[in-house]
This record gives sequence, structure tokens and C-alpha cells, in this order.
Amino acid sequence: MTANDLITRTLRTLGVLASGETATGTEVNDSLTVLNNMIDTWATERLTIYTVARTVFDLSSGTQDYTIGTGGTFNIVRPIWIVGASIITDSTASAAQKLELPITQAMTPTEWQEVTLKGLQSTYPLGMYYDRNWTAGLATISVWPIPNVANVQLVLYTPTALTAFADLTTAYTFPPGYEEAMRYQLALRLGPEYGSQVTPDVRMLASETFANIKRVNITDDVLGIDAALLARGGRYDWRTDRYR
Repeated sequence: MTANDLITRTLRTLGVLASGETATGTEVNDSLTVLNNMIDTWATERLTIYTVARTVFDLSSGTQDYTIGTGGTFNIVRPIWIVGASIITDSTASAAQKLELPITQAMTPTEWQEVTLKGLQSTYPLGMYYDRNWTAGLATISVWPIPNVANVQLVLYTPTALTAFADLTTAYTFPPGYEEAMRYQLALRLGPEYGSQVTPDVRMLASETFANIKRVNITDDVLGIDAALLARGGRYDWRTDRYR
């Protein structure tokens, strides 16, 4: 589906276009702006995001701060938030022998403030601070303690939202349910732009299809319990270096 396809279908849904009619260049360009604004807003809603990406980055000995975002040291789309983070202790190990250890994925500003020796160095970081800055689209990740050995990697688990439509003609594919949800949600936004009354049926479909994609994106959280509170004690899991 292209942006032009989506916009044309939406304008027909609103009655702005009749069957067989095409929108003018000004209409499709204005609608593309509204569409991309909608996609940008969806990126802030956890339940519109259908996947969490796992990305591995090399850390440099003696370096604490790394920019993250398109064109940054960590060259990925700047995440709105970070789901989890880990350290791979030796990037040169074989795939079967690489050890990935979870760390504190995102210290709060208060927790980062309370780190009195921010320049402390050690073999591996135990945590990281994500400042969520926006400097030309880049934020900064600070690892702590600063690794003083080579071959250490940082693993980030980041929600990967839909990206804006680059133009009107590039074809995109989406998971089940997204095309219809985008069509009817876009209708809610384009209706006022064109002075078109959004019918109750369209509003209902917008609500239902939006709820459908959010429903399938729900992930269950696992409640952790300290082993000391369990009657029979915890069991050590060598795969995760944790007690269950």
C-alpha cells in the first residue's frame, strides 16, 4: 500500500472523492502531512507498536557517552523509551558462548544524579542513563561504570514504531489490521480538513480497528518475587544467571 492509495481510500470514505475520482496534487500533499503527523503521534503510544527490536552496539574502553538516533553513534531511530538493556561481556566469544547479562536499563534522572562517581571505571557497566534529549534528533546514553576493557557490547531492546511515509508512491506492508486502522483513524483527522462530516459508522470503525491493533500488541508482564519470600526458595537458572 502506498500513501497515495491510503489517502485516496480515506477521501472516498469521507465522500470527498467519488468512485473513480482522483485527488489533486495539493489535496494529496496536504493529506500526506496529516498522515505522517498521525504516524508520529502513534509512536508515542505503546500499544500501537508491534515489535521490540534487539540491537547490539560496541562499547569503547574508557568511553561513557554515546549518541543514539539516526546518524548517531548508535545509529538507530531514536527510541521514545528503552524496554531493556544487557551487556555482552566478550564480543569475540563464539555465538554459543556469548554471555548476555541484564543491567539496569534506564536510571531515572534522580538515580543518575545520585551516582556520585560518574567517572568510575570497571570491567563491565552495571547500568545506563538515557537522557531522552533531542539535539538534531539525537539523545545520549551514558553507561556506568565506564568499561575499561575492550570487546564489551551493549544490547538495547527498543520499541520500533511505524515510520513516516517517505513519499506518495513507495509501497509499504503492515501487520494485519494496520491498514484499516490507519484508514479510519486518518478519516477522523481529514474530515475537519475538508469540511466533511465524519459519520457515526466511520467513527465506530475507527474505534474498533484501533482497539484491535492495540489488543494484539499487549504483552504480559512477569511478576518477579524475591527468592527469600518463597516458601521453598528459588532455583538458579544458569541460562539467565538469576533465581526463579
